[in-house]
Amino acid sequence: MPVTRGRTLQIRKDVWAFFFSVVLLGSFVSVSCGGEESGLKWGFSFGAGQPQKSKHSLNLWTFFPRVDVPITQSWEFEIEGNAAYYDISRTKDLYVLGLNTNILFKPFRWEGGAFFLLGGAGLGYDNNGDGEVDNMGDSHVAGVLQCGSGILHRVGKKLWFRGEYRFYHISDPFHRDGGINTHNVLLGVSF
Repeated sequence: MPVTRGRTLQIRKDVWAFFFSVVLLGSFVSVSCGGEESGLKWGFSFGAGQPQKSKHSLNLWTFFPRVDVPITQSWEFEIEGNAAYYDISRTKDLYVLGLNTNILFKPFRWEGGAFFLLGGAGLGYDNNGDGEVDNMGDSHVAGVLQCGSGILHRVGKKLWFRGEYRFYHISDPFHRDGGINTHNVLLGVSF
């Protein structure tokens, strides 16, 4: 069955609906262990990614400094810096600097760790004002959508190791373009 633009949009809607349904359902059936945490947490992650589909060879390298604001034991709000380098063969490389906001939900917690789901959006500045990078428009503005999951593992009293997967979409929010979709693995710490 050929994938049409309408079918692709329907698949995207279904994926987002599933993700938010799981987050909502999990907020009612959360299994939690350990004491209540409070206060800001700081951290950073480094990541690498590959494209979902691309006519060019592409590697994504990212750095995300962040601050986490606990809302409840299972929910956190994150403000995250976004420094990304898209190494694209046979075309101009893309650099992005921006700010993301994420909601982090921990449906399962255990002594010394937690599984989390993450969803977020952000805006950034990119170096593609001339439109040379395919599917990225030409306004120097990058819009980001992301979702993923991961594990937090306590390695010290206030030190956490963080490993995660993120599906990352970036496009020009003021231009009809397909954007760039990547699958990413991130490793980081929170303290």
